[in-house]
Amino acid sequence: MNMKLRVITIAIFSLFIFTNLPIINKIILREIDGNRHFRYSNADGSFTIIQDFGFKDGLIQADWVMGRFIRENKPSPGNRVLYRLYKINPLCFWRWSFYIFSSRKFPYRSWEDIEPNRMPYKPNNMWQDF
Repeated sequence: MNMKLRVITIAIFSLFIFTNLPIINKIILREIDGNRHFRYSNADGSFTIIQDFGFKDGLIQADWVMGRFIRENKPSPGNRVLYRLYKINPLCFWRWSFYIFSSRKFPYRSWEDIEPNRMPYKPNNMWQDF
């Protein structure tokens, strides 16, 4: 019985490690979660972005693009903070490395809190993905 429990524990631990390896993790995130789950916005919705897990996309894409938005548009100080619009779910073990290296940088805010204050959506605005 003890050997069986040890094998099961090692198998589960190996699965957690394997699914969070850098290249494998991006593939799993793209396939399981798709490109609509990891969304970010500033306080007034004038900047929104959806995290993409394409081959050349890094994990800090949202942070880099937000810096460019601030330099070009010079929003008010309250709108310079980038919020993640998704909650961290510890049961989704394949997201753990993404949560550790990317998600923890951004405070959480619900889209329901941002939407009433949102600037009008303009499809041709390069700073709004949704």
